[in-house]
Amino acid sequence: MSLIRLEHVTKLYDPDLILDDISVSIEHGDRLGLIGRNGTGKTTLLKIVNGLLSNFKGKVVAAKGLRIGYLSQEPELARDCTLRQEMLKVFEKRRALEDKMLLLAEEMETEEAPNLLAAYARIQEQHEQLGGYDYEHEINRILGGLGFSELDFNLPIRVLSGGQKSRATLAKLLLEKPDLLLFDEPTNHLDIKGIEWLENYLNTEYDGAVLVVSHDRYFLDKVVRKVWELEEQKIKIYRGNYSKYVETKKVEQLVTERAFKKQQAFVEHEEDFIRRNIAGQRTREAQGRRKKLERLERVEKPKSDAPTLNLSFTPETRGGNDILRCQNVGKAFGDKVIFRDMNFEVYRRDVIGIIGANGTGKTTLFRMILGDEAPTDGEMWVGPTLKFGCYAQELEGLNPDNEIIDEIWTLRPKHTHGEIRSFLSKFLFLGDDVFKRIGNLSGGEQSRVLLAKLLLTNANVLLLDEPTNHLDIPAREALEAALGEYPATLFIISHDRYLLNNLATKLLIFDGKPEGTAELFEGNYAEYLAQQQQALQANQPRENNQEIQNVQTNSLRSKSKSKRKRKMKAQRLVGSN
Repeated sequence: MSLIRLEHVTKLYDPDLILDDISVSIEHGDRLGLIGRNGTGKTTLLKIVNGLLSNFKGKVVAAKGLRIGYLSQEPELARDCTLRQEMLKVFEKRRALEDKMLLLAEEMETEEAPNLLAAYARIQEQHEQLGGYDYEHEINRILGGLGFSELDFNLPIRVLSGGQKSRATLAKLLLEKPDLLLFDEPTNHLDIKGIEWLENYLNTEYDGAVLVVSHDRYFLDKVVRKVWELEEQKIKIYRGNYSKYVETKKVEQLVTERAFKKQQAFVEHEEDFIRRNIAGQRTREAQGRRKKLERLERVEKPKSDAPTLNLSFTPETRGGNDILRCQNVGKAFGDKVIFRDMNFEVYRRDVIGIIGANGTGKTTLFRMILGDEAPTDGEMWVGPTLKFGCYAQELEGLNPDNEIIDEIWTLRPKHTHGEIRSFLSKFLFLGDDVFKRIGNLSGGEQSRVLLAKLLLTNANVLLLDEPTNHLDIPAREALEAALGEYPATLFIISHDRYLLNNLATKLLIFDGKPEGTAELFEGNYAEYLAQQQQALQANQPRENNQEIQNVQTNSLRSKSKSKRKRKMKAQRLVGSN
C-alpha cells in the first residue's frame, strides 16, 4: 500500500503553471531524489505532499496515521530552549511515563498496595515498548553525527547560527523517526563527515521512506534508488541513483534524436512523392500516402537543452610557477590554536581541494593567503605576481541596494548598456532581470552575480569558498566545466565531493583535532577515501573485530546517570513490595 499518492495535481501561481497533472506515489522504504532546475517547483511539490499547500487542483491521498517529517530551508525551533531541551521534546511521552513511574515509586515507599505495583508494572512495560531509557544516548549520537559537540548541547537555540539551526532541525526529525522524511537540501549546512554520517544513517538505520530535493550529486548517488525529474511542469521517473539517471537520460535523448531524424526523413520522402504525383497518373496512391501521413503518430522533436551558465575564467597575466609555500605555519587566536605545523607547497595549475569540519581553519587559511591575517608561527610565502579572485561562502561582496546591472557596471564603467546586458545574459539574467535589486535575489541568483564579478577579475589564482552551495545541478556542471578549463591555480573549500573528484589534484585536509594539523594529500576525494579505508582495515585486525563490536553494543545500551539511578530506585521499591 502507498504511504501517499498524488492524483492529477496541478498548481498555478498566477499566471505561471508550476505543476501540471502530476500523478505519483510514495511507497514504504522508497528512496526518491527530486531533481530539477531552481524555480521549477520542487519545494512547492514537497509542501503539497506535506499538506502545507491546499490551493491546488487534484488530490492527495495519505495512508491512515501517516507521520511525515519535513526539513525545510527555514528551520522552526523554540528560541529559548537549549539544543538538548529541543531534542528532548521528541520523547515527551516517554518522559511523562517516567514521571508517573517515579510518583508511583514514591507512593510505594509509604503504602503497600497491589494496585500500585500493577500500575507501575503496566507503565514500565509501556515505557520499554517505546524504547526505554536509551533516548539520551540516541540524542548524543545523532547530534554528534551531525557535527555538534557536547559543549553545544546546552546552548540556547537563539545563539545558534543559521547552519546550526538547520542541523538541529534535521537531528530532531531523525529522532522522531517518521514514516516519511521530506528533505529540502539536507546537506547544505553539513561538512563532509556529517554528510557521510547522514548517508550511513539513512542506508542502515532508517527504514521509512525518503523524498529528497538535493543538488548534491554524490549524496543522491549514495542514498536514492529512484529519481523524479521535474521538468516543464511534469515529473518523469527514472530507476536507479543519480549516475544511473544521467546514463539513462543520455541514452533516451540519443534514441529520441535518432527516431525523430528517421521519421523526418520518411515524412520528407512521402511529402515529395505526394507533391509530384497528386495530380498525375498516381493520384490515388498519392492520396493514400497523404492519409497515412495524417494518421502517423509523430515522434516529438527532441527538446533543446535549457540555457545554462556560459563561463570562461581567463587570467589577465600568467603569474609565476611557485604559488604558495608554508613552512611550519601555525595560527592561533589568543589561547585557541586553529592549526599548527602546516607544511606544503602549491604550484601553478594545482587545484587544491580543502576539506574539514567547520572551525578548523579553512577560511582562516584563505585570509592568510590574501594577507588579511598573519601566521602566528612559521613562515608563509606567497608568489609576488599573483592576482587573486575570491568567492565567499556567505555571498559577501554584493551591495544589496544595487540593481544587478549596476553591480557589474561598477567593474566595467566604460562598457555600454548593451555590452553589460549581453555579458549578464551568460549568467541567465535576461530581459528585465538585469534590473532586479541584489537584496531581493535568491541565493542561487546572488551566486550567479558573484560568479559574474569573479570572472571580471581576470585573476590568476581563484579562492573559492563553497562555490556550488546555492547552484542547481546544471549550473554546478557549467561551473565545473569552466574551472576545469581554467589555466591557472585554484583553491576550493567545498563539501561537494562530485566537484572535488572532478577537479582536485590535491587535497588539504584539516583534521579538526585539538591543535590540529593540515595534511596535503596527492589526489582527489575518491582516492583519499580509498586510502582512509585501507588504513582503517589495516589498523583493525580480524581478532579485534568482536571486541570492537562488543564495545559498540555496550555503548548503545548505556543510559544517563540520573535515569539509571531513578530506574534502580524504582526497581528496589517494587522488589520490597
